[in-house]
Amino acid sequence: MPKSIRVITFVVAAIAGVFLLVSGIHGPTDTYETIIDLLPQFIQDQQILQIASVVATILISISLAGGAAVIGGGVLILMGRVGTGRFVISLGLGVGLPWLLMLAIVFITTQQVAAVIAEYSTVGWAGIILAIVARTIAK
Repeated sequence: MPKSIRVITFVVAAIAGVFLLVSGIHGPTDTYETIIDLLPQFIQDQQILQIASVVATILISISLAGGAAVIGGGVLILMGRVGTGRFVISLGLGVGLPWLLMLAIVFITTQQVAAVIAEYSTVGWAGIILAIVARTIAK
């Protein structure tokens, strides 16, 4: 990936990260917590359970950072670590195209567009969209 594209990606990710930090949006921590709660049902070995729990805790920490993770992903992309940067942006954002499609279905079926938009605020939506754009540019 050319350096100029990496710089553009970093700038977009940095702006998105600031917007996400200001709005307080973060990744799907509830999902990771549910996984931690369900792990003992599927894993009997305590050592493997401990390792899986540590990995899930790290994912929760990155997701809680939200905007900071998106900015960090942008820095990784700027440094040439495109794959890792895209992954970190995804973790921090916690959303993507499937999530946006699900929201579109909710919009259509419930006709509660204002409520869903208000839940994430305009600044939050701008951050989400810019983070997805940054992740897409980094391909």
